[in-house]
Formats: sequence, structure tokens, C-alpha cells
Amino acid sequence: MRTMRSDIPVKEVMTVEVCTVREKESVHTLARKMIEYGVGSAVVVENGRPVGIVTEKDLISKVVARNKLPSKVKVADVMTSPIITITPNTSLREAANIMIKKGIRRLPVINEKGDLVGIITDNDILGVSLDLGELAALITENAIGYSTYVESEEIYAGICDRCGKYADTLIEINGLKLCEDCAEAER
Repeated sequence: MRTMRSDIPVKEVMTVEVCTVREKESVHTLARKMIEYGVGSAVVVENGRPVGIVTEKDLISKVVARNKLPSKVKVADVMTSPIITITPNTSLREAANIMIKKGIRRLPVINEKGDLVGIITDNDILGVSLDLGELAALITENAIGYSTYVESEEIYAGICDRCGKYADTLIEINGLKLCEDCAEAER
């Protein structure tokens, strides 16, 4: 993460439409909300304040693996609490450090009143650090006048790292295994 500027506050990257659930709701309701939002976790809130979090891992280990009926299990029985939170002005670097030290992948963001205002995930941080790395490469490429494009051997059959589609032929470019269409776009 050496390319990530430490002064970027999480409020510039966080998701503000957070999937939330209440403690008394069923895990079945929770799972439906997570699918609706397309996310792997939900923040448990009471009176607008986060009191816990439930992840896919919680659902697998505490419901599925124990063969419990999701409609009969309450969110309160599977949530992780207390919850670790950060503020909107917390830097991305600090958020990443908290995630690494605590072994977590999501941090709810709260305002000065303690109300939930967003969430930031490890993927959000990774996306920003990759964007900054790509920007640095473009600046370097333009300043020095050379291209970082590298093509190596073909690999037969697999999933394209860029578009996620299956291809009979993958071409390795800059460490990515790409289908012919994505490889062409890279060139």
C-alpha cells in the first residue's frame, strides 16, 4: 500500500447506503437484505447507532453449519458485538491499519453523535490504492515516455482477470490473465 496517500479521509470512499438490520429481525430477513444490497455484511443498528455487525462468515458458522432455520434465528444471536467504528475523517491508512490489527474487513463509519453514516471495506481501500498505483504508473509513463505494457505467454482456458468471463485462451499481460478482448483493450 505504499502508493496510498495517508491523508485521504474515508468519507471520500465510504459507502453511504449501508445495509442495516435490527437485533430482533430474523436471519432470513437479514440474508434477503444482504442479497438486495449485494453485500457480504449488515450493520446492526438501534436508534440509528451501530451495535453490531453480521457477516457472511457469521451466517455460515452460526446458522448454516449448525443446521439452524434462518427464519427462527434472531440477528442478536449471530451478530458480532461490540463493534469497532471510525469517523468520516479517519484516514484510509489508519482504517487499513485497524482492519489489519483487528483482523476485520469492514468498518462502520459514525458521526460525532454516534449515528451510522457509512461503511468502508477492505475492497474499498484496495480499490483506491490500486487507482492511485495506476495513476502513479500513468504519470511515470507519461513523464519518462515509456510503456509498462508487457505481454508474455498464452495460457489456455480459464477465467479472465478483468471481465470474469471464461475464455479458451488467456493472454498474460502485466501479470493479469486476460481474454483476447480484454488483452486487445490493454494494448
